[in-house]
Amino acid sequence: MTRTLYQSILGADFDQVPREIREMHSFARVARGKADVSRGETMAAGLICSLARLPEASKDVVVETTFAPIDGGERWTRRFDGQPFQTDMIAGTDEAFPCMVERLGPFTFKMRVTASEEGIDLAPEKVFLGPLPVPMVLAPTAIGHERVRDGRYRFSVEVTFPLIGKVFGYDGWLEPAELVAET
Repeated sequence: MTRTLYQSILGADFDQVPREIREMHSFARVARGKADVSRGETMAAGLICSLARLPEASKDVVVETTFAPIDGGERWTRRFDGQPFQTDMIAGTDEAFPCMVERLGPFTFKMRVTASEEGIDLAPEKVFLGPLPVPMVLAPTAIGHERVRDGRYRFSVEVTFPLIGKVFGYDGWLEPAELVAET
């Protein structure tokens, strides 16, 4: 049985993204690769990263991502050089745009999911701190891109906060290591 989170969000638009991205989001249960992890340089960025228990900055580290089914979506557990970072990804149902809801600590991001022949882009449209909406001018922003380069699935994510700037980011590549059919 294939994974269907992105298919349920994007519908027919999912078919236009590169094959490597479709396969990652349909068949990978575990993916492995390499990544660079970065943190903002301000004290505030460091404090946020520490409080959120985000991985330390490092270059060319081993990354493993597992995709576990949860009600309405998937739990993505990323391990950068063994340091875990976990978010819940759920198909959004109440929005006029293709939406994925990402839960990270006390924050919930309603992300616009855009598919193209280049790949998939994620950008927040609404942000909540607990049950409270955060005005976008005050909200943290997490921008994600999925592309294919040199035949590999590539990802990049950058998290910024107003007045603070960059807080956290990571980019790298993954290859399926364990497929849904194998579990």
